[in-house]
Amino acid sequence: MERLLITGATGFIGQNLVPEIINQFPGIKILTLNKCKDKAMDMFPFNPCEHVKGLPMETIKRFNPEIAFHLATFTTAENSFDFIRPMVETNITFGTELLSILGDCPGFKLFVNTGSFSEYSDGTEKINDAYLYSATKSAFRVFVDYYSRLKGFKYITATPYSVYGGKPTVKRLMDYLIESINAEKPVSMTGGEQVLDFIHINDVTSFFIHILKNPALLESLHNGTEFHLGTGIGTSIKDLASMVEEISGGKCNIQWGGRLYREQDIMYAIAPPTSKNRERINWSARIALKEGISTMLIGSPRFQV
Repeated sequence: MERLLITGATGFIGQNLVPEIINQFPGIKILTLNKCKDKAMDMFPFNPCEHVKGLPMETIKRFNPEIAFHLATFTTAENSFDFIRPMVETNITFGTELLSILGDCPGFKLFVNTGSFSEYSDGTEKINDAYLYSATKSAFRVFVDYYSRLKGFKYITATPYSVYGGKPTVKRLMDYLIESINAEKPVSMTGGEQVLDFIHINDVTSFFIHILKNPALLESLHNGTEFHLGTGIGTSIKDLASMVEEISGGKCNIQWGGRLYREQDIMYAIAPPTSKNRERINWSARIALKEGISTMLIGSPRFQV
């Protein structure tokens, strides 16, 4: 594999993934598509990377990627009217236009789409979107399937669960918990009853690396196969806070119930058993939650273990 196209390279997964790809694939060439080209250039000033703005058709065709990692997304749990247009433009229009261009690239073989666990608000048996955001992600799958059949390339969907660790783009749940350790002011949270599947960012990036190293493993799988990236283990937010306290030796100052649950908030989201991913492509998450928390605490600027 020599030529990789990445959207959303400056996002949470992307900024943790790109340096790892460069480290493990010395001869690779990477084309990133960006809203802000300068940000990508500052973040990844590496020789293998070419950064472009928007969707320059001729540049993409000239690059002729073999694989595309589609990480770009507009994410929000709100259903505000103001978010509809930018969400549809990013999560549906942009991706569909990209698929059209990629389909005309003679060397293109594999499109790796990214889903959201919020597409499964009532179990993984079928899609049942919790938010408008996840509805746009679900809708885009139809376009991926259409262009895959029309143009003859393979596609899969990678669906990460509650990702933590690494270089964050915004504060996530785990960041707020660590911030609350021995804090003077309490951090407002919901009742903390949500049971979620927490997966370390290094495990998520290892999935994409594994696909780059072993694309042949996908050949025998049904087109559109979905990989749920999680540990298969659920932990309530309250239990997670207790775990952070145990490892840190501190006390999380949290006002439980200080924030309302979101409309149609997901109360239970756990990936299917990891044996499914091992059987399909010999991959599974390896970082235990306590190990991941310890790593975050070591790297925290305000706390050392």
